[in-house]
Amino acid sequence: MKHFRVKILIAIIWLVFTVSLAGWWFVYTWNQIEINAEDNVRTMLQFEGVSLLVALLAGGAAIVFLIFQERKSYKTLNDFHLAFSHDLKNSMTSLQMQVGALRDEYREQNNPVLQRLDLESKRLQMKLENSLELSRLAVSPYFMENISLSKILAKTRFHEPEIELILDGDQQIHGDRRALEIIFQNLFNNAVKHGQATRVSIKTQKIDPDKILLRITDNGSGFNGEREQLAKMISLGEKTSGSGIGLYLVDQLVSKMDGKVSFPKPDLKAGPDDGFQVLLTLKKGAGG
Repeated sequence: MKHFRVKILIAIIWLVFTVSLAGWWFVYTWNQIEINAEDNVRTMLQFEGVSLLVALLAGGAAIVFLIFQERKSYKTLNDFHLAFSHDLKNSMTSLQMQVGALRDEYREQNNPVLQRLDLESKRLQMKLENSLELSRLAVSPYFMENISLSKILAKTRFHEPEIELILDGDQQIHGDRRALEIIFQNLFNNAVKHGQATRVSIKTQKIDPDKILLRITDNGSGFNGEREQLAKMISLGEKTSGSGIGLYLVDQLVSKMDGKVSFPKPDLKAGPDDGFQVLLTLKKGAGG
């Protein structure tokens, strides 16, 4: 709700400034017309001065009122979205339990339809979590702690179990566990969905006493578009294969943890297995 407080502060500053300026003009004019002006001119100027002050006060009060109404509408819509997403998430968890039971029951049959159902249900849950996280970006608290990169990756493998993951050098990261899980879930999903990658490698490097660089590379088809648009939301009217929520969330969550994300162009000398690359700069945890 920080942006609403900023709006109210700007409205109050504008109101105080304009009313003070108009009040000074009114007092000065009042003293002048008492000395020099005729009765009809004096009455007209007094009426106009009072009308100006009333109009400024009414306009400022209306602006503040509309800002509070906007804040109320935003809160109502956000509460509805959170409640709806929470209920839907519970339903998705129940669905995954049922799919898991079916998978265990027909494990020996190796049913491809059941495998796709399992995979798509996990991806659908991730999209739901992205939507939920997007709605609470501005208000969600972040609990910074020291956690190993390998533990985060072990948790995120749940959503993309078929991908081969290679970690070159485990490190301690100082960040929010939930945010880190969402970051890697989206990066892996992006590699599989858009690049048809089957392998992702992560190389870690200390770049200064309190920062660590993660170089994440997959063996997918890469990206040939404008890299400046990768971390931006995509309009629903644009003909693309996704909404851009995943990489947008990655950029926003990394920024919330005082980190940085970039998508460098592929090296001309890169091998055939070097597809899409992401550079993450994060805080290094104690003991890392």
